[in-house]
Amino acid sequence: MMNRGRPHAMRPLATGCLLIAGALASSIAHAGCRKENLATYQIGQTTYVDVHNGMAQGDVIRTGSAVGEGKVLLVCEAGDAHFRGRWEGGQTTTDPVPLTVRGRPSGFGIRLTLQEGVGGPTRPFPHDFTRTFRQGETVTSSDDRVGYEIVRLGGPVEFGDVDPGPIAQSSVDQPNGALVVFRSMEIFKLIFRRPACSISAETLNQTVKLGDYNPSNFATADRATPWVDFRLRVEECLEPVGMIAKFTFGMPSDADADLPEVFSMAGSGSKNVGLELGDEDHRTMEPGEPIQLNALGTGKDFVFAARLRETRPSVEGGGAFVRPVRVQVDFN
Repeated sequence: MMNRGRPHAMRPLATGCLLIAGALASSIAHAGCRKENLATYQIGQTTYVDVHNGMAQGDVIRTGSAVGEGKVLLVCEAGDAHFRGRWEGGQTTTDPVPLTVRGRPSGFGIRLTLQEGVGGPTRPFPHDFTRTFRQGETVTSSDDRVGYEIVRLGGPVEFGDVDPGPIAQSSVDQPNGALVVFRSMEIFKLIFRRPACSISAETLNQTVKLGDYNPSNFATADRATPWVDFRLRVEECLEPVGMIAKFTFGMPSDADADLPEVFSMAGSGSKNVGLELGDEDHRTMEPGEPIQLNALGTGKDFVFAARLRETRPSVEGGGAFVRPVRVQVDFN
């Protein structure tokens, strides 16, 4: 018996050709430079900058430059190399970078520029540029010049040493594509100093008139004549706050032998009498002994006083006299 059935349908086999496409990356040689030395440019080498709060915002108060030492910094491959000048703090504008004193804002900032080679372009920080080199060509620091400007910013002035350390750098591509720093710009010894203060020559060279007296005028509890005030005027002192004025009248050799706290009047024609100087509160100032007072601003007066005082009983003689007294004033 034959079994009948329907023939099975034939399914075509899926056929095709798998194409695998790809490419091997070729090894690309980067043009770039190898570092030989690091150049350090010091901004301020014990540089004093006199500053005060009255300076207007935006004023450039000091300019200067630092130069290279003639070292070979880079040896470069043939082709283009990309250079970068950057602030250490990451600032991306050419605005002044704030400077600090003891970690506090100083009220001043700094701008930097870099000039490569004599007559080369001057570029402000931050900057980027590309330079084309021949094989083995070098970059040296011989003619490099880093310029700086110190600029008044807002806020109160902080006096003292500017916090030292790196503030900017120059880097370049290496042949392997990585960056290398080959210049460093650093604050070294930059000092914001108060302007000098002075006393007017007119008041330093004045004559103090004590008046006319006779021995009976010393018959007082102090055995002295009345105090007569005199003033030493400040000619200029823009930043007195925090400053000390040190006054020294005469020298130790000016002291009276019997009463060393007063000035000797030897040769005046009088005996047993001396010249006594005092501060504004009439506290005695001994010959050659400095006294310290808070500094005063421009146009203000330091007040002192003078009188005659008995050195031992009793005052004798008389006549007119002039007693020069040397005055030394130091502000710090």
